[in-house]
Amino acid sequence: MNSSLPPLAAQFALGLAVGTLAGAWHFVSLRWNEPLFASGKAMTALVLQLARFALTGALLLMLAHVGALALLAGMTGILLARTVAMRRHGGGR
Repeated sequence: MNSSLPPLAAQFALGLAVGTLAGAWHFVSLRWNEPLFASGKAMTALVLQLARFALTGALLLMLAHVGALALLAGMTGILLARTVAMRRHGGGR
């Protein structure tokens, strides 16, 4: 059976790399967003918020087109980046 999907190892590696980078950007930009809301720059903060969601969603959609394993690995990368962000910048128990 021939398939146009990349091999499983390539799907996993691509998904994990893209997910980790997307998650890192997502949570770093969240850190930038909080002072904007606090200082009353709501429109700028909302634009950044929408950009965060749009980029993360677009990357996850791209990974879904690569394959299910790539999408799952991408979500794992995002959760990995979230864990690192929470440990570095508070939220720890």
